[in-house]
Amino acid sequence: MNVADFIALFRQETGDTEEAYLWSDEEIVGYLNESANDAAERAFLIEDSTTADCCEITLVAGTNTYDLHGSVIRVKRATLAGKPMRLSSIEEMDDTGASWETMEGTPHTAIVNGQVTSVRVVPTPTEAGTLRLTVYRTPLEPLTVDFDTAEPELKPIYHRRLLDGMLMHAYRKHDADAKDEKLAMEHEARFARAFGTRPDANVQRKRADRRPPVVAFNRGW
Repeated sequence: MNVADFIALFRQETGDTEEAYLWSDEEIVGYLNESANDAAERAFLIEDSTTADCCEITLVAGTNTYDLHGSVIRVKRATLAGKPMRLSSIEEMDDTGASWETMEGTPHTAIVNGQVTSVRVVPTPTEAGTLRLTVYRTPLEPLTVDFDTAEPELKPIYHRRLLDGMLMHAYRKHDADAKDEKLAMEHEARFARAFGTRPDANVQRKRADRRPPVVAFNRGW
């Protein structure tokens, strides 16, 4: 389904088919973008290992922490020079008893912070390199009314299910004629059944802090 299809389906479902509309096309596409981002975050629907902006980080000698692309919601895998790196956390590294924060050399471990906004490599690199990531992320570009033939980045099998998220937002519009909390809750429940519930920020942080290693290696510390 493309943007035009979503607008038509939304208007059909809500009966908002005659001007003056309760919801503008721009509002409808805004709800579509929110729902696509939400679905991708809840169910980890977009896995990416090829988009350079989110999957490649240039390492600089003497620098151990780097920003992640804003679309990244989880790092699944990291490699350096073709070798898998160990994914860990500050808590787990501290448990090793090693002075890992002052180590220098070729990185073998990656630590993603709890907000999933940055990654720290251990040891601190002594030469340049390219850190390659496999990530779960949200869509890169928002859809717009101007390009109504564009489709959500999610697989087509999920498109129809996004409508419940759109209607959830629509029925919470601050407008006496549009607002309907009962319908909003019904569509919210359907959306959750399709894509799962959204963990709050605290749960996400704790999950990142407790992340187990996914690649075993021999510690040469």
